[in-house]
Amino acid sequence: MQQERTHVRPLVWALAMGLALFSYAAVLVSLLLPAAAATALSGAALAVLGGAVGWQVWWRTAPAGALLGGQAQATWRRQKALAALSLGAVYATLVLGTLAASSGAMWQCPTWPTCAITSDLALLAMVHRSTAALGTILVLALALLVLLGRAGRTSRVAAGAALGLLLAQNGIGLVQVLLAMGGGQLPFATARLLHMGVGALSWAAVVALAVLVVRTPPLRRAKPAPAEAAAKQPSLLADYVSLTKPGVISLLIFTTFAAMFITPRGAPDLWLVVWTMVGGWLMPAGAHAMNCYFDRDIDVLMGRTGRRPIPSGRIPAWHALALGIALGVVAFVILAALVNMTTALLALAGYIYYVVFYTLILKRNTPQNIVIGGGAGAFPPMVGWAATTGEVSMASLLLFMLIFYWTPPHFWALALIRQKDYANAGVPMLPVVAGDEETKKQIALYTVQMVIVSLLLVPVASLGLFYAAAAAGLGGWFFFYIWKLFRNDSTPTRWALYRFSLIYLFLLFVAMMVDRLAFA
Repeated sequence: MQQERTHVRPLVWALAMGLALFSYAAVLVSLLLPAAAATALSGAALAVLGGAVGWQVWWRTAPAGALLGGQAQATWRRQKALAALSLGAVYATLVLGTLAASSGAMWQCPTWPTCAITSDLALLAMVHRSTAALGTILVLALALLVLLGRAGRTSRVAAGAALGLLLAQNGIGLVQVLLAMGGGQLPFATARLLHMGVGALSWAAVVALAVLVVRTPPLRRAKPAPAEAAAKQPSLLADYVSLTKPGVISLLIFTTFAAMFITPRGAPDLWLVVWTMVGGWLMPAGAHAMNCYFDRDIDVLMGRTGRRPIPSGRIPAWHALALGIALGVVAFVILAALVNMTTALLALAGYIYYVVFYTLILKRNTPQNIVIGGGAGAFPPMVGWAATTGEVSMASLLLFMLIFYWTPPHFWALALIRQKDYANAGVPMLPVVAGDEETKKQIALYTVQMVIVSLLLVPVASLGLFYAAAAAGLGGWFFFYIWKLFRNDSTPTRWALYRFSLIYLFLLFVAMMVDRLAFA
């Protein structure tokens, strides 16, 4: 098997160089150089950066020497061809971007994704966007070939970094166009600076990926034995996705979606929904990645979390830290630029609440960790409400309180099942500290408060009889599962309560939407 001399050090070095050359973007923005000079400086800086990164990665990786079969050779040829095309397209995109920005072409093409070609500058802006789209498609194809094929670990990391940075570059470019449309000055200059800086980083990552593709052929792997196949580890991409805990986000992001449709303003604009969902998903995804970073020492002690990427050693811990910060920044930019600042600040408050108050302060120090910390998961419906209305109202606060009171019964049902894990890790969950009986009493108490809040939404949020009947029926169903827990406390009964708590919240918000859209 072809071995690489290092793992991720060449890529890290490449990205560090890209960050160091971030200053070239600051020069272009702050000094406001003429278009020709700015473009020449940009092209030269990127060429120097690409050459330095390429040489370092080439020197630090072993040369290709393995004899490959026909299929592997064909795959390798496709990868090398795509690598060359990707390099050319990304370089052209960045240079044309500098020319478009410094010549004012952006102001001649104020709509997205296309605009009317009324001048040479508008044509230049469209050429830049087309080149950016082409480069993104080529890098996407190359990254997928590497990630889904038999590439080494360094190549897979480089592919993920190149693709992620280029997508971020495109997103910031879109924000820049929208800010230009609004006539903003300071936000626009900040977005432009960030656009160029991330461009340098993405260029460094694409160069590193291209050199790795040329330098190292796809790995030859023997067919695994049945036992090895059964124990196959998740892919690197799957591991990074798992850091964001998508299963946890899915239900809460639905509450964001539903809240957008139950405000007095009616159904929102489609694009408003799209950008709210994107930003609303990325913000808690970043918070969960941060949680994986800070909880890595106790995750390894629990059976439920010991197989996660960091405690199992498949991903370095600092990757989760970097991912969490990056997702939070991107989410805030999207929500602030494309939705409204109130929504962005609420989402950021949920991020900080979860990472700082719950993960770092409450979780390991008090059995009330879930009670107080549950507020972190209660922000999504407020985010959806604010996205549509631009404000926080009494109705959105009640939505917050609904999930605040829902969280303890939901999570304590799981904690009753996993209490040995929490005891081993030294986490003072209520079943560990107070015992099963007290936990069941607290579950019943918080369920009463949850149902009361759900019914208060009828007058406060102007919901009708359909929702009122659904809330009462679902609340009664919830109490039925609690009654079963008191009557026959067993692991299946606890699992039944936990699973129904998920169904309860989903159906409750569905009932809100149906009531508003069908019976209003």
